[in-house]
Amino acid sequence: MNKDVILIVDDEPDISLILKLQLEDAGYRTIRARDGIEALDYLAKQKFSLMLLDIKMPRMDGLQVLARAHTEYPEVAVVMMTAHGSEDIAVEAMKKGAIDYISKPFSTDDALKRVERAIQFNETKQENLRLQLRLAEEQKKTETILQGMADLLVAVDTEGRVMMVNRTAGKLLAKPSGEMVGARVETVLKADIAPERLPCMVALQTASPCLDVGYNLRIGQEEKIAVLSSAAPLHDSSGKLIGAVEIIRDISAMKALEQEKEDFVSMLSHDLKTPITAVVGSIDLVREGRLGPVNEEQQEFLESATESCAEMVELIDTLLDIHKFEAGKMVLDFKVEEPPQLIQKALSRFRSVARRTQVNLYSTLAPNLPPIRVDRNKFSRLLGNLLTNAFKFTPEGGEIEVSAHRAQDLPNLRERMIATEAYPADTLLAEKEYLQLTVRDNGIGIPSELLGLIFDRFVQARTRRIGKTKGTGLGLAFCRKVMDTHQGYIWAESKDGKGSSFILLFPVASEPREGRAQ
Repeated sequence: MNKDVILIVDDEPDISLILKLQLEDAGYRTIRARDGIEALDYLAKQKFSLMLLDIKMPRMDGLQVLARAHTEYPEVAVVMMTAHGSEDIAVEAMKKGAIDYISKPFSTDDALKRVERAIQFNETKQENLRLQLRLAEEQKKTETILQGMADLLVAVDTEGRVMMVNRTAGKLLAKPSGEMVGARVETVLKADIAPERLPCMVALQTASPCLDVGYNLRIGQEEKIAVLSSAAPLHDSSGKLIGAVEIIRDISAMKALEQEKEDFVSMLSHDLKTPITAVVGSIDLVREGRLGPVNEEQQEFLESATESCAEMVELIDTLLDIHKFEAGKMVLDFKVEEPPQLIQKALSRFRSVARRTQVNLYSTLAPNLPPIRVDRNKFSRLLGNLLTNAFKFTPEGGEIEVSAHRAQDLPNLRERMIATEAYPADTLLAEKEYLQLTVRDNGIGIPSELLGLIFDRFVQARTRRIGKTKGTGLGLAFCRKVMDTHQGYIWAESKDGKGSSFILLFPVASEPREGRAQ
């Protein structure tokens, strides 16, 4: 059964009956109104797909009904019915909103075709109206979002002229939008870079995004602010380039924080290390007996004080180095080195610690280890941090092993690395050879849920004390920075209470070390 309901409005019962029978045979449902007033009553009570409307009727004629229906019920299609010879009136009705007209007397086939065509036309029209309304709503929503953005937005055409700006742009640049629209973008965005290097212009030239470009933007006559800007090309529905949009973020506050950070780091380097150096010098004077005799117990206390000062200096140096890594200011001296020499030299520094703590420290190095390209000083501190960490959490009678061999089965190593969440799941090991270095202890271990966090700054995962000093959480953060700059990888594997293993992968040097057998 057709869901369309048709309202037949005619004061002639014979015509109304004929239409009713023909339309219902065709599957439509019908309701008859005898005049215009009755028709308006029906329109107010229920929905109709179409109204067959006679022009000449008592009380209210068809044109009057059409005017009301067109205004109050625009979703109803209207087909006028007029006597032969009055087509000019019907045409006038179509200009006022009717879709079609039928001349009396009419053939039922022709009437049915016109009804069907009018309903289809009206459905298409209503769908278009709904789409236009939805589009207008989306445009308004988009406009609201763009105008409400905290970031400055500028859209330009293919000639580099401003098409639109958002409210933030007007406030920040202290210009009305009408003054900016149509102007060359370089006259609106007065940057300390060449106009062709503005991200929106680069996006126009390359037809691809231009991301994270920093520059200074002049505001008014004197003031400049630091900004970070990105731009993307704009295309129409056919894919044709029509312009570009640039989004500019004010990062002056962030720059100020960075400067405060720089000042703090400078203070660490000077205002903290200098007094410690003076303290160490004073302690050495006492230890050497220059201020009077020193007994054995006093000597132990003085040595402990010296060690504490050394730890403080190392802590400051580590914090400074992490800052340099993050700021891209760390200077590294890469050279091709033989791993056994580097490892044994690092181990020799901890032999006395091993004897004092009664921990078995040993190495297992495979023969013919491949050379690696490293900064010797950073490698030494890297391995030193890992050994210090191991001693800190390994009980008396425990063991610490440093092993090295050429890495095997890289897919398996990658799965193990990803499982710890130390690296994102999409991390891929470069297709190259690696030296695998492992520092293993049988200490208290690390909870599995913390394995992916221990390389963050100030994270101390092994919190249970075993009579040794608790760390700061900076040593492993330093290790991660070193491995990143060496294009290597580091992660930890552990079972809580059953020891830990720190695995490091160093890319094998592509060129041999000077003097090494070819």
